[in-house]
Amino acid sequence: MFGNANSTGIANRNYFESLKDKHIYASSHYVIGLNGEIIKCIPEDEVAFHSGSYSINRKSIGIENCHPDWDGKFNENTYNSLVELCVDICKRHNLSINNIIRHYDVTGKECPRYYVRNEQEWIKFKNDVANKIGQATTNVAVSEMKGSDEPVRRYKNGSTKEIIYADTALTKQIGSLSPYEECDCFGIFNNRPMVRYKIDGSNNYKIGFAKWTGGVR
Repeated sequence: MFGNANSTGIANRNYFESLKDKHIYASSHYVIGLNGEIIKCIPEDEVAFHSGSYSINRKSIGIENCHPDWDGKFNENTYNSLVELCVDICKRHNLSINNIIRHYDVTGKECPRYYVRNEQEWIKFKNDVANKIGQATTNVAVSEMKGSDEPVRRYKNGSTKEIIYADTALTKQIGSLSPYEECDCFGIFNNRPMVRYKIDGSNNYKIGFAKWTGGVR
């Protein structure tokens, strides 16, 4: 769910698109607008950065929904399209409604706000999907989530400053790690560790590639 109330689906799609030029990793596979339009941003077989967990990102499909006001409740057009999209995804991938989760269920973030604050409405949504695909309904917001089978590793820098790059070819510098700085490592791609590091000691993060694999723990 977007934090910008009453924004359009295409505006939010374009916002995601603009982030690539800043080398910020945030995206979703779909955006559903206020008129119920479904905008596909990324193919389902590619990873989108939407959940706050790289492990969950790798095995889930992210859907962002526009909402008319700060209450966060989806209007009828958006709601109906979300139901239909989840029905389609569940049918194509042989999923159950227990596989439908909120951002909140992964990170504890109040998102989508209305459906966190009004848990029975979230349960109703899941049951609306269940009824359309002929599955049993539920009385819980989310089934017990098992621990990830893909734990995030750590990366520890050496005794000198290390440059972080936007790509595995190391063609564009986007940041750096201080001596002995530690950060999350989401895996090794083309022999380059993908790391998430803090920007200038703040609570804001970027994701990029380190040069050496020796720091992976």
